[in-house]
Amino acid sequence: MKKIVSIVLALSMMLGVVFCFSGCGKDENTLVCGVTVIPGLNEQVNGEWTGFESEFAMAVGELIGMKVEFQEIDWTQKYMELESGTIDCVWNGFTANSSDKIDGVDTKRCDLVDFSYGYMLNQQCVVILNSNADTITSEADLAGKKAGVEGGSAGESYAATVIGENGSMEKYTAQNKAFLEVKSGAVDFAVMDIVLARNVCGKGDYADLMIVEDIQLASEVYAVGFSKGSELKAKVNEAIKTLFNNGKIAELAEKYGYENVVQLIENIQF
Repeated sequence: MKKIVSIVLALSMMLGVVFCFSGCGKDENTLVCGVTVIPGLNEQVNGEWTGFESEFAMAVGELIGMKVEFQEIDWTQKYMELESGTIDCVWNGFTANSSDKIDGVDTKRCDLVDFSYGYMLNQQCVVILNSNADTITSEADLAGKKAGVEGGSAGESYAATVIGENGSMEKYTAQNKAFLEVKSGAVDFAVMDIVLARNVCGKGDYADLMIVEDIQLASEVYAVGFSKGSELKAKVNEAIKTLFNNGKIAELAEKYGYENVVQLIENIQF
């Protein structure tokens, strides 16, 4: 009798494993958004995700009938995360009209992922200590300096072009780290999204940091990145357009201080 019971239990366990492999994957009704922590855009407060991007994603999820989850990622691994299916999209201040080095070759991001409509204008900026305001005033002053950037970002691409052969670069998994490194003097300057820098520089613990306003870089467009051929892109685009039309985006922009940079861009110039 014990032998029969053992066989039955073994079979039950085997069936459980089979069912798990066939039905325990990612919920098709859940939109998993790959993010890094960016104050004002995506961050956790008391265990809850908040910020413009977070609330924007949740509003889209409500319209398309999907639960939204946020998965913190290493920004340098964003394409691998998409390809592996661990996330459904990158929703994190993702500059669409930019390039990344893939196997040493500059490759347009639009060739690597499908982008949604653009929803925010951005540009890279240079952040320094207030005490260096007299010595770093132009792009030429960045040559030979040590830069701090988020690995795989538009900021990294820019820094590489200005520091020259005698300069160096530190790469971080998220832009937040760069603020600390500039403040401590570990790097001479950081290159990052201006929508983030304006929310941080000159405030609180970072009152001694500033943006070099005379260094003006090209405009960028934030969009949501999906794996090539994803059916989610069309659904999300429709929801984005609805949220612009019904005033929800304007409401979130005012809440988080992005009134002057949100804009619906249906045709991004790549």
